[in-house]
Amino acid sequence: MLLHCSFQGPTAMRIVFMSGGAREAALRCLLEHGENVAAVITPLLSKRNNRFEGVIKTAAEFGVAVFPVTPESVTDTLKKISYEILLSCGFPYILTGDSLATARHAINVHPTLLPKYRGYRSGPYVILNGEKESGVTVHRLTVEMDKGPILAQRGFVLSSFDTTKSVYRKCRELEPELVLETIRQLKSGECRETPQDERRATTYTRIRTPDDSEINPEKSLKDLYNEIRACDPDDYPAFFYVDGQKVCIKLWRPAKPRAEEDMI
Repeated sequence: MLLHCSFQGPTAMRIVFMSGGAREAALRCLLEHGENVAAVITPLLSKRNNRFEGVIKTAAEFGVAVFPVTPESVTDTLKKISYEILLSCGFPYILTGDSLATARHAINVHPTLLPKYRGYRSGPYVILNGEKESGVTVHRLTVEMDKGPILAQRGFVLSSFDTTKSVYRKCRELEPELVLETIRQLKSGECRETPQDERRATTYTRIRTPDDSEINPEKSLKDLYNEIRACDPDDYPAFFYVDGQKVCIKLWRPAKPRAEEDMI
């Protein structure tokens, strides 16, 4: 069932862009297309947690105020900003009902095709399960993680050679245009909402760690293939033990096209 957004809002809706990842392309797209980004909210920047440094630099380039927050200070910070649209784009903190209530529209960008693969960092499971398609979803934020109505969705084909890095890249390539399109539809009142089908929903809340890269060498290579390519070959390669020694695995194609650098 499709639902039309009922709010007919002003064309100059102010946006709060929330991120804790490398999502500067989406922010830049909004700013370069004249969208009114009132503020950027991020976690506290540190040497250990600096993936969103590009977001902060992009905000500074366009003169947008940046508000670093802790999980406890998010709601108070939002209450100090005048805005209509709250856009979560890789923001790592769970937003409470009080936080969501500060926005006329609260939306999130999720790097899978909801309702499948809900959950924080569910991306690797797309490869582990041998999916042939993935994509990006923009949905309304609710207090229940990744369960809000879908506003926009765009998919891409997965090959047998995709990796966690290539899937991440493909999502980031789709994200800016999809976010801009959704924001403009919200402003014009032309957006459509599709409730998520709970019968198709899957949820992955367990974040994979380097230890999850250990494989069972007694399985066939064919059975292990998806497990191996779901492991980052540089940061946490697939491995097993021989005579007590850790042996890592890396797959490659001698004839791999140059454009597929982050694929097997």
